Order: sequence, then C-alpha cells, then structure tokens
Amino acid sequence: MKISELIINKQNNYKKEKKQNKTFKIILLFIFLCLMIFFSSGLINKNRFVENKLRLNFYNFTSYSQCLEDFILYCIFYDIDKGFYIDIGANDPNKISVTKAFYLNGWHGINIEPLPEAFSDLLKYRTRDINLNYGAGLKDDNLILYSSGVGSSLNKTFARTSKTINIEIHSMSKICNKYVPKNKDIEFCKIDVEGYEKNVLLGYDFINFRPKVFCIESTLPGISIPGYNEWEYILLENGYKFGFQYAINRYYFDSKIDISKRFINLGKFIKEYKRIIQKKNKKKKY
Repeated sequence: MKISELIINKQNNYKKEKKQNKTFKIILLFIFLCLMIFFSSGLINKNRFVENKLRLNFYNFTSYSQCLEDFILYCIFYDIDKGFYIDIGANDPNKISVTKAFYLNGWHGINIEPLPEAFSDLLKYRTRDINLNYGAGLKDDNLILYSSGVGSSLNKTFARTSKTINIEIHSMSKICNKYVPKNKDIEFCKIDVEGYEKNVLLGYDFINFRPKVFCIESTLPGISIPGYNEWEYILLENGYKFGFQYAINRYYFDSKIDISKRFINLGKFIKEYKRIIQKKNKKKKY
C-alpha cells in the first residue's frame, strides 16, 4: 500500500473515531439531562404531594386561636404525631387557644398561666399537660399583675385595669429544667405576655432547651404598633431566624435544624384555609 493511501486511511479512521466520540458525548449528555429531569420532577412531585396532603386536611382542621396561630403551626408540624409545646400566657384552654387543636390530636406540653380562673380551667381540661400557676420572667420574683383577662400584663405601661394581683415569677430556664422531659424535642413555644416578652426571653435557656419554632405576639398590647424590636435580637443572637409574620405574630425557627422550606407556602395556605372557612360558614346559614 502506498504511503499516501496509508495517510488517507489514517485520516478517515481519525474522523470516524472523532465522530463516534462526539456521538458518545451527545448520548451521555442526553442521559444526564434525562436523569436531571427525572430527579427534579421527583422533588417537584414530592413537594406537590406534601402540599396536596396538607390541603386534604385543611377542610377537617378546626382553628381555635385568635389569628390562625394553630393553623400556621399545623402547616409547619403537619407530620409530627404527639409533639410537645410550651405555652407562655396560655390563658383559657378552649377560647382563642393556640394549643387546643394540638392537644385534641394527642400532643401535650407545658401551660404557664398566672390568672387563677384560667389556671383552674387548664387543670380541668388539660389533664395531660403540665399546668403552672405563675408567670415567666428573667428570674425568680414576686410581681404585680394588672389583671384584665387576655389583656393582663406585668408591664404597668400597658395595664388596661387598676385591678391587680400578686404573682410568682420564675425563669424559663428553671421551668424547663424542672418540667421538660430529658431529651424531649420541643416543637414550638408560644409567647403572649402583653409587653413582657423581653424578660421572658432573657430568662430562657437557649443552650439546653431549643424549641424548633417560636410564635410570639409582636405588636404592643392593644395597638398595631410593632414592638418586636425590643426583643428580637435575643432570638437572633441565639441562633434563630425570622420565618414568617401574620397578623400580630412573628414566627422564628431554629437555624440548627433548618426548616425554612416549611414557611414558603404559608401565605398561600392561609388564603386557601380562609376560603374553606367562608364556604363552611355559608353552608351553615342555609
């Protein structure tokens, strides 16, 4: 064979191999794209499944709270059975209660309520819970509570009445050490103390007892002026992140167990749930 023919054959073989390699790369790229589409669609379908599962339960969910706090917390903890909560400023166990829906579904926790009448009802209706008849604050103390039902306050500035009672105060650090079971997860802590939030948080042990979510009334008592600037820094400095705000409450989650994705669709879920409530109310009229 002539040298020129050898060169031509070699060139042809090179072109053939190059074409085969190109085809192989295209096939690999195609397979890679198919895998990406498959896995991404799987995640999308999983998210849709979760959303659809939540929506199926919306119609059967009954909210007992003032500003849908229990519904919002349900959307975050929909997959937790028999969780644990801390309710600081629990007040009535049935009316405008954040924890009643959870209690009826097998949860239990700690209710802190200094008002004698509300505490008596807690003992009657929350037999699985730990019910404490005093207030939470920075340290052990005895303070004056301006008593006016759900608007009762330890802060004289926000007092709505001249009626007062003397109550015990204990720090959340002491309360948790005494009453939270060892190695027990705390799903959420709700704080509604009418202007005394800073003292409650300053007395909290964030090292040993970390609720996954804090739900805290964030406006000044009785008015719509934000008041969270007085205490939010305590949560942020202790590893919590702001997650959501609705009505008078702000929700913070523990950054160590990032559940931020559970906050993404809360606004959409609230709108859907409110539409369901409206439909139910219309049916009751007829």
